[in-house]
Amino acid sequence: MVDGWLTAVVLIFGIAVALIGVFAYLRMFNRNETHHSSVDVPPPAIPPKAAPVKDEVPPAKPPQENEGTG
Repeated sequence: MVDGWLTAVVLIFGIAVALIGVFAYLRMFNRNETHHSSVDVPPPAIPPKAAPVKDEVPPAKPPQENEGTG
């Protein structure tokens, strides 16, 4: 069986690693938040939608039955 002191050392090591990980994550998260909030960047300008382009050429008329057969 494992001694009690070894279990305590492993448990303390695991808690220390978890605390260091949480601290590093929070530090990174806070750095990103302050970085974005300190830079004053205006929102991107969205251009207005253009009006649909009208065809300048009138549509071709379908040929009539008596045209082109002569």
